[in-house]
Amino acid sequence: MLKKLERLLREKDYFSVRDDLKRIQIVQEIFSALYPFENLDVLLEAEDPITPEYVVEKMLEGGRGGVCYELNSLLHIVLKELGFDVTPACATVWSDDGWIIDRTHSINLLNKQGKIYLIDAGSGNNLARQPIELDGSTVTSPAGVYRFRTEETERGTVVHEVLSEGEWKLRYAFFLKNVGWDDYNRVKQMIHHHPESPFNKTLLIAQTLSDGIISVNEERLRRKWTDGKEQRIPFASPDEMLEAIKHHFHPSVYRAACKYVEKNIEKKATNC
Repeated sequence: MLKKLERLLREKDYFSVRDDLKRIQIVQEIFSALYPFENLDVLLEAEDPITPEYVVEKMLEGGRGGVCYELNSLLHIVLKELGFDVTPACATVWSDDGWIIDRTHSINLLNKQGKIYLIDAGSGNNLARQPIELDGSTVTSPAGVYRFRTEETERGTVVHEVLSEGEWKLRYAFFLKNVGWDDYNRVKQMIHHHPESPFNKTLLIAQTLSDGIISVNEERLRRKWTDGKEQRIPFASPDEMLEAIKHHFHPSVYRAACKYVEKNIEKKATNC
């Protein structure tokens, strides 16, 4: 399986690097460049179970992105195959309106020499793109400045935070408890079917790039660069949205978006 990534790893000099954390950072950077957060399969009601074979075929071979339980399960597979002691865990995301459905954000943890590191490929345009040490230094990526620290909350004993407008803002919290592979399917069912799921109602494609962030929803494209420049392009029609997706993302993501638009057209015609 790693043969499909070997060229990219060699281009990044992965095999010449001796520091494990730097090696993982290289993998995370490759992932953030290749695989956007996108919820098209949720909207298309694809109910395939999350298995190693499924996520490898969908993303590694097919070029699609995914939601957290797909992105981080594939990252888990790759890091394990590269020899890293990573384990799945699950967090609860915080929003301006409060906690989002309990324990529905899949993540990875690394235990190394008595220290714990957070490794997350499933947060779209909010990726640190490198391991974050628990109660260690802050890290900086094209998406912002992040930290991972101990703090008691009603949803866990550790928190992941982002620096926003000079203040630390909570992103998610969790207990330092490993989960098994089946948890990816539990999360998938919640994301697909829970009435409060933020991802089963409208399209979102979001990605952290080497020079900033990009996101597309059904209303607009947003692109922000690390130099502070920002662009917003509103969509007047679904065709304009599709054109933006075609231009900025993998063809397989565009094809899935076309299916989603077609589904919406058929649904409106049925309801008329």
